[in-house]
Amino acid sequence: MKKRFTLLLSVFAILLYLGGCDKGSLKSNTAPDTKIALESINLNGQFRLNSVVALSWFGTDIDGYITGYDISFDAQNWTYTEKLDSTFRFSIPAGSDTIDITFYVRAIDDNGNTDPTPASLRIPLKNSIPTGTFDEANLPGDTALAVTTYRWFGSDPDGDETIVEAEMRWNNGNWYSIDPYQALITFVADTNGTGTAQVFYANDKNAQPTSIDGLNLNADNILYLRVKDIAGATSIIDTASEVFIKKPNANFLVICGQPNSVSEIYRPILNDIGQAYDFIDFAKTNGQNKPINQPKFWSPTFRHMLMLYKKAFIYTDATLYNNPASGQSALLLAFMGQGVQQFTDAGRKVLVSTQFSNNAAIDMSSVNGIYPIDGIVTSGGQVRISNDSTIYPVVAGSQYISLKPKNILIGLYPIVKSADAEDFYRAKLTKLSGWQGDNLVGVRRKFNGNVSHVFFGLGLYQFNKTTADLKDLMEEILVNDFNW
Repeated sequence: MKKRFTLLLSVFAILLYLGGCDKGSLKSNTAPDTKIALESINLNGQFRLNSVVALSWFGTDIDGYITGYDISFDAQNWTYTEKLDSTFRFSIPAGSDTIDITFYVRAIDDNGNTDPTPASLRIPLKNSIPTGTFDEANLPGDTALAVTTYRWFGSDPDGDETIVEAEMRWNNGNWYSIDPYQALITFVADTNGTGTAQVFYANDKNAQPTSIDGLNLNADNILYLRVKDIAGATSIIDTASEVFIKKPNANFLVICGQPNSVSEIYRPILNDIGQAYDFIDFAKTNGQNKPINQPKFWSPTFRHMLMLYKKAFIYTDATLYNNPASGQSALLLAFMGQGVQQFTDAGRKVLVSTQFSNNAAIDMSSVNGIYPIDGIVTSGGQVRISNDSTIYPVVAGSQYISLKPKNILIGLYPIVKSADAEDFYRAKLTKLSGWQGDNLVGVRRKFNGNVSHVFFGLGLYQFNKTTADLKDLMEEILVNDFNW
């Protein structure tokens, strides 16, 4: 009886509850609310923000959850995101120094409702001053032969793309406008002494339409740099190290890539030949085994420098040098390759005397083909040239003479000629311990039927048992063969 009474009370309570409900008054969904982490940015004048600003926001919903946000900068056009923060890079209009931008954000809940009163924040911005700097690590040395190359960098806190102009100036000359997207600039001085220089971008072979003024030949020169951004702000002027720019004095360039003891053999011979020449020593160091005359940017610097001449004599060895700009380690002949190729392609003339080794670190692919060779001969055993032996010409009807070395020569590597080259000199070799291979040591290449490129795969300076004979050979090549 007690259980039945309790059940009746429960049913009665439920009926009372149902009877008290208003079937037409279901509670509507509540819209979400949005907040920006910063309530305000109270900055003025020089303390305004630059154009890169980090913002964060959040939303709440008392009867659901947040699924995303709409953001806007005009309260009219909205972009959806599910992020709670972002870094914005704002654009300051050209010619303006400051601007106020209003940021709006509104939360969206799981029912698709958006905050009817979006959160907003005024962002006071001020244009930042850009910077323009030279690549200090790769500036030209303290002396340059008519050609200098500079790398520069531009940056701006408002975005590097806001840099719209770069300018350079030699000494007290006029500012010269540089394409802000061209980071490598080469100046080739007018050797007629006009005080101007041609301007080249990167590895371009053609100069810019106008020249830069203010440059002084056979004098110290300073180059200046400044950049401007879209708002018209100008960077602090950067100054490159002083450089003495030499004027070429002849149409014949002699390039040394070996110790001074080798130059002491060649230079008296060159002086006796009677042709004026300019001399540059790429092997000279500052006492710390760091070459001081080698260009940081072989191409384009060396390429433009070599093109100032009509003929050249290059003597090098198998030493590997490190280029600081590229980090590459290579033979001097490899670094010079592009310049020599353009030089001979233009009908200029070059005599090369070099020595190779069987060093695995030497990349012959950077030499083969550019010079009139396709490699060197390597073999087990040993080959030598005794001091009573010779290198001899193999060109029919020539006036060239045989040469004898002062001492016994070992560690020789005869050469393999390229397809467009012809045999020029061979050597009487002494082959030991099973050495096998060809004895070709000199080749040459022609341009329109004239001798333009003579290449010896050994050091000619070593074949001076009779100095007059070495002089006769060099004169025959440099004066007679190259006289066209």
